[in-house]
Amino acid sequence: MLHRVFTARRARMGALAATTALALALAGCSQKQMTTGSLAQSEAGQANGQLTQNLAIAEKWEKAYKRDPENAQIALGYGQALAATGRGREAIGVYAQAISHNPNDPELLSVYGRALARETPGPQSIAVLERAEKSGSRDWSAYSALGASYDAVGRHKDAQNAYKKALALKPGESAVLSNMGLSQALAGDIKAAETTLKQASRSPDAAPQVRQNLALVYGMQGKFKEAQSELAKDLGAEAAAANVNYMRQMMSQNNSWDAIKKAGKSRG
Repeated sequence: MLHRVFTARRARMGALAATTALALALAGCSQKQMTTGSLAQSEAGQANGQLTQNLAIAEKWEKAYKRDPENAQIALGYGQALAATGRGREAIGVYAQAISHNPNDPELLSVYGRALARETPGPQSIAVLERAEKSGSRDWSAYSALGASYDAVGRHKDAQNAYKKALALKPGESAVLSNMGLSQALAGDIKAAETTLKQASRSPDAAPQVRQNLALVYGMQGKFKEAQSELAKDLGAEAAAANVNYMRQMMSQNNSWDAIKKAGKSRG
């Protein structure tokens, strides 16, 4: 469903964005879903097999970790194995413990910070990811996570600088460009957000979320035809139309047009 895409972070774009996020979530739930609630039988079998394998791997890493909990590489392996079995919070605990023994390990700091950002982006993930950078991390995904963490606390200029560093390491990465576009929208620079998200959507590896983010920015400008076209690529024509109609209704009810137009002009 689209509610997986339009998160609380994006809701801070203001009244219009929050309403649009809700509109797309509600309309999307009643139409074709982005993700299915249950897998087909063959797919479920594959998923269960993978989970069984991941659990076995995690068990092996756990034994190694208990023998040597101060070893950074073992902690990384165990934490990533835990995350692969859906135990992300436990993984964070493993990383935190390992950091106490390896305070300047750039890879460990990077992975720890990214894990924190996935759970709750904000001051804690910022502190860890900034330490990772100072320790010499050259992980583009860590910079992207740092940018998302900055955006979560309203530091959009810092966020965009972090995304630029990520793109310097991984040029054209659609996920980073998508984050950059959302950051620009959060900062009120809607025109720049559209340009960035268009670039992201043209990438062959662009995920559906990238196109949905572009649709959101189109909708914020009243470009409903373009928004519907983007949504239709993944949802189909009927669901895309339903989402855009709901978007129109919410925007009209909240009388947000003037505010958005002014924001766009002042930063254009």
